[in-house]
This record gives sequence, C-alpha cells and structure tokens, in this order.
Amino acid sequence: MGDQAREAVELLLKKRQSDNRQSYLVRGRRYEQLSDNDVRRLWAEQMNRWADDSSVFDQKALNDLSVEMQLREMTPPIDQIAEARQKILEKSERALATIVSGHQQTDSNRTRN
Repeated sequence: MGDQAREAVELLLKKRQSDNRQSYLVRGRRYEQLSDNDVRRLWAEQMNRWADDSSVFDQKALNDLSVEMQLREMTPPIDQIAEARQKILEKSERALATIVSGHQQTDSNRTRN
C-alpha cells in the first residue's frame, strides 16, 4: 500500500473513531456503570463474535465498548482475543487483496481505453 493510500485509510479510521465517540456520547454512555472487567469482557465477546461471523455480533456495541475503554483510558484486552485477532487479520488481508486487485483491474482497463 502506498503512502497516500495509507494516509487515506488512517484519516478514514480517525474520522470513524471520532464519529463513534460522538455518537456514543450523544446517545448516553450505556456502559458507563459497568466495571472495567465487565467492559473488557463484553468487548472481547464482541470481538470473538465478529471474528466468527456470528449472527449475534453487534457492531454498535463493539464501537461503544471501544469508546468507553478510550474514555476510561483502558487498554483493550488483546490477550483475551488472540484467536479472534488472527481471524480478523486474515479477513482484513483478504479484503485488502480484493480491493487492490479491483483497483489494479480498474487501472488496467483505463490504460486499454
């Protein structure tokens, strides 16, 4: 991935993080009353559901839990999601390869025309 593409992705992720934070705060901090351990446990559960393509995965809950951890200055419990993390990284690599492949095909079609 080139520097411009990397910068664009980083900017997109920062914007999404900012939007998630604002949304969570505007809707009220639904996880504010939970203990740190409960927030970590729920976050790990959502990450595992995401990795497994579970039908009970809740993207908004994951976003909200991530924001709650940020507000509390907590570190995500990466040690609790080792297997899920690997699955998510593999999915991300496949998705990126698909995007790059599509981009390359678009570029080659432009060159031919």
